[in-house]
Amino acid sequence: MSALRSGFGDILEPGFREIFDDKYKEISQMFTQLFHVNTSTKQDEKDSAISGFGLMAVTGEGGQVDYEDPLQMYDKRYVHLKYTKGFKISEELYEDDQYNVMNKKPAALGRAARRTAENSAAGVFNNGFSTSYLGGDSKPLFSVSHPRADGGTSQSNASATGITLTETNLETGRLAMRGQLDDKGMKIEVMADTLVVAPALEKQAHIIVDSNLRSDSADNDLNFYKGKLKIVVWDWLTSTTAWMLIDSRQHEINWFWRVKPEFKQDTAFDTGMALYKTRARFSNGFSDWRGCWASKGDGAAFAD
Repeated sequence: MSALRSGFGDILEPGFREIFDDKYKEISQMFTQLFHVNTSTKQDEKDSAISGFGLMAVTGEGGQVDYEDPLQMYDKRYVHLKYTKGFKISEELYEDDQYNVMNKKPAALGRAARRTAENSAAGVFNNGFSTSYLGGDSKPLFSVSHPRADGGTSQSNASATGITLTETNLETGRLAMRGQLDDKGMKIEVMADTLVVAPALEKQAHIIVDSNLRSDSADNDLNFYKGKLKIVVWDWLTSTTAWMLIDSRQHEINWFWRVKPEFKQDTAFDTGMALYKTRARFSNGFSDWRGCWASKGDGAAFAD
């Protein structure tokens, strides 16, 4: 499709006080606050891991060392996809534009690029409970049955009952994160420092976390969570009830820029059409489920 004068009569005639042109204030970019943002110089990136060891064994004098094999962990491949957007306008439309609208349209491509990145990144969380988006252990990011590489008892990083966001349930999620183990069943230090919610839960999140005294209580208890959790309100989250906890030091939720958004302009010699385009290549996902925990927040059973 091409933008011709026949389709933009308003901007060709003087007399309008203003022509609105994608002027709305843009939502702040949030994914950089949650993902580990990396750059790549290859067609894809691969992550893998090797387990540590269990506890040392008591060994008698002159006894043989207790040997234990490390375990190969799960692999994750990040494939960089290409994203593009562009537009074409005639020379005449560009020349006759009385409001300088078309001259500003390349900036709108920048907005499209930022929105695309946010939408794609939010998809990791929006699809975090879906069995159509699986990690290396064949489970979604948030699951009640992540297998252990050593064959031990499976682990959960999701609420099996979809608990809502309350002060009591926030503590349930925090303690569940503290109980996460490695693939040899060893304790690891996972401590939630970020609470992620959609705008519908923004007020509740701040009441719980930022109040000087404990929320929903008549007692004069200090608020344990004040100053301990960063709240990230993400407009691109699709669920109005789901909430997530993240340990920003431990999680393996990753973003790879292969090519950051680039912008180019050219002119078609035969037609004189002005061509504008933006292009980017990136990938995202998770290499390990540890370091995060979530609830659908809808009060419904969840068994994946």
